[in-house]
Amino acid sequence: MASSSCLLCAAVLLAVLVAAAATSPAYCVPGQAIPRRPLLNCRWYVSSRTCGGGEPFLAVPEMKRRCCLELAAVVPECRCKALRSMMDEIKVQTQECWHKQAEFAATVVTERECGLPTIHGGQFCYDLGAEY
Repeated sequence: MASSSCLLCAAVLLAVLVAAAATSPAYCVPGQAIPRRPLLNCRWYVSSRTCGGGEPFLAVPEMKRRCCLELAAVVPECRCKALRSMMDEIKVQTQECWHKQAEFAATVVTERECGLPTIHGGQFCYDLGAEY
């Protein structure tokens, strides 16, 4: 009985430590580790790849290149939070479009897109709503 209680306590402690390690550090805020108007190039790229947004000023590969450079300048542990901050500033016509953009924005760090590591130790962000 005592060993199962100890095992349960250890499991709870491990879960708390994992959750704490996966949250963004306190300095991952606009104006510190994240630019004040985060990821303007990524904003254009995400918009052009999801809900449209009129005729793009640049070719999609060039928009992607600029987005990747901009995101690479953000420290890895703040990249998902920067993408979430970018989404917080996007104003779109419909909620459906915002959700499509948020879903795609979370993939910008993946190998297929920019191939950048994040706080999660790999090239992915969880659902951007979970980054807070």
